[in-house]
Amino acid sequence: MPMMSTGGLSNLTLRTGELNVYERRTALGWGISWLPAFTLVSNDLLAWPAIFLIFSELRTLLFGAPGEIVWQMLVIPAVITVLTFHILGGYDRRTNMLSLSYAVEHFLGLAVAMMASAASVYGLCTFGSVTQPSRLFFFVAFMAFGAHALATRRWITVALRSHHAGRHLVLLADADLAARFAALFGQRGMDQELRIFSNFEDASPHLNANADGLIVGYKPSSLDPQLGQLLAYVHFRHIPVYTLESFYETFWRQVPVQSIEAWWAFARESLLVRDSIYDHVKRVFDFVVAAAVLVLCAPLMLLVAVLVRLESPGPAIFRQTRIGRDGRPFTLFKFRSMRKGAETGSMYTEDRDPRVTRFGQILRKTRMDELPQLWNVLRGDMSIIGPRAEWIKCVERYDGAIPFYGYRHLVRPGITGWAQVNYSYGASSEDAEEKLKYDLYYIRHYSMALDFAIILKTLQTMLFAKGR
Repeated sequence: MPMMSTGGLSNLTLRTGELNVYERRTALGWGISWLPAFTLVSNDLLAWPAIFLIFSELRTLLFGAPGEIVWQMLVIPAVITVLTFHILGGYDRRTNMLSLSYAVEHFLGLAVAMMASAASVYGLCTFGSVTQPSRLFFFVAFMAFGAHALATRRWITVALRSHHAGRHLVLLADADLAARFAALFGQRGMDQELRIFSNFEDASPHLNANADGLIVGYKPSSLDPQLGQLLAYVHFRHIPVYTLESFYETFWRQVPVQSIEAWWAFARESLLVRDSIYDHVKRVFDFVVAAAVLVLCAPLMLLVAVLVRLESPGPAIFRQTRIGRDGRPFTLFKFRSMRKGAETGSMYTEDRDPRVTRFGQILRKTRMDELPQLWNVLRGDMSIIGPRAEWIKCVERYDGAIPFYGYRHLVRPGITGWAQVNYSYGASSEDAEEKLKYDLYYIRHYSMALDFAIILKTLQTMLFAKGR
């Protein structure tokens, strides 16, 4: 590709006083893009002490003194909850906080924060106090706090959407990429309008007060250095400028497979590194959790095995060769949800697939068919969280057809993962490529925080039987 012309650079000076065309007024029109997040953090830190004290006064009026209140009860729950909401995207204005999905994650996260707070407050900080507030009182106050926090987020989301009405994003790209991106942009239901241009000269008049960002669809190496300098100035002083990759990661939490290059896996910002401390910690966590769940669920697993055998002839446990970390094959174990010999048919499971038994449908929807994979976790073949372990025949097909497909084998496959909770069951090579975008995002952002968010999303899937 030839070096992309600056196009119109002569009409645009870099002097600060003459860049009013790029003047940016962000969230709620106050000119401070971080203001919604700051408002929510401040609200959460102050709301918990206020609600707890108000409930204390009400309990005193109705039932007598609630017990001794120490400062730890006012500070620790607020801090733990703020950290939990941060992991869930509760301070990110790109999160759709009006959705039912977010509401479920909000209260699941709140339940985890409440248990951690109660353990810290009652078990550590106030152990031995003369009189403590009752656990029921603590629970009721926490639920009121959670409802208030969700209501505040919904109010701010509505305000932001109203503010973004009439706003737009500018895409700089060739016709083919622009058409693909515009289709995906429409599917995602983005709040802004997308305006597409092939050169900077035509795009520059649209980088005004209503622009929420400029997306550069050309590879950085193809840009003229002078244009690169101008884009850098615009990015740091006025509106954000995104590469295609950074836009996908920031807004859609994916990595665009067709736009990355071979050095992508070596990028400094990748959190997956050789001899990662978290990788070792995660292995210990996997072993402890898998062992504990296997012991606790042993009666349930025995019952499931009996029911599988009663409904259709054949073994209760299904075995299949899958591909694991570093491309090593291993034998995966699951409860059989299909009739015996079904693996000789299509590689994919369709909606209402006749090969799936009635009880198998229940197992798939609740993800209980995956319980035997905990044995794979104990053995080290798998992790609790990671990319899906694919059948060796699927890997052979995808490896040659999908760029960078092998990168997903940099980590152990998981029982659940970022792709599994964000994308429905794949039934084609196109679906496999779409899920790879999420897998690559997981590999790039490999962390405890992301794993925690995946666990909560998985609980939501299991509670509402959204599996397949």
